[in-house]
Amino acid sequence: MICFIPTKGRLNTKTYKLFQDVGIKVFHFIEPQEFDDYNVPNKVSILDNDKGIGYVRNFMLNYARQNSFEWVIICDDDVTSFGIYNGKTVKKDASIWFNILEKAKKLPFELVGINYTQHAWHEKTSYSINRKFAEVCVLMNVSKIKWDYRPEFNLKEDRDFALQTIKKGNGVLRFNHFWFACPDVGSNAGGLQSEYKAKKDEETAKKMCYEWHPFVTLKNKGDRVDMKTKIKELAMHYNKTVK
Repeated sequence: MICFIPTKGRLNTKTYKLFQDVGIKVFHFIEPQEFDDYNVPNKVSILDNDKGIGYVRNFMLNYARQNSFEWVIICDDDVTSFGIYNGKTVKKDASIWFNILEKAKKLPFELVGINYTQHAWHEKTSYSINRKFAEVCVLMNVSKIKWDYRPEFNLKEDRDFALQTIKKGNGVLRFNHFWFACPDVGSNAGGLQSEYKAKKDEETAKKMCYEWHPFVTLKNKGDRVDMKTKIKELAMHYNKTVK
């Protein structure tokens, strides 16, 4: 098992150390314009600048395919910790992914995710199948994935990818009591912050509504327009529910 981290504008990223400390090799995927500025292990140039997050994710997916990597963790560059909720919120290290991989290998799902730390405590079930998104830090069975990220849904590309996975594959498994911690989306410098400030995610949310009607609708989230997804209903539509 290895980890891929796409990074932009965050020269001080420390996320890789979480994995490195438990023996998981990390590759960093970096634009040419910043390649020499980063002092991180295993740098890979993505060969072009400012092509968007969908381009980067497809580059990583193809890199994994070309190198015959079967199981890959793809993690955002601002994740700060991992843990588990077992009656109380317990901070652990990235070794939780070995436990998750052991379980995932016995199951057919292409995407395997964990929860946000602020939500892990109130989940009533330990796992969800084709009912929740897997995002931010996701274990992928690359050998089974025959579809790509769609750049026209940038900023929601991971959610579109998850819905594609339910439609075209076996789907998304999420362990609800394992968790990661990270800043709120668009709240810290670097990454995609400028695009979120320009509210480009709102444009993409509208595109997702057209693409995945009637399972995706718009909703107000504070002063922003976001999307609401009826994942369970979508899974039922494609006969991908598990009792």
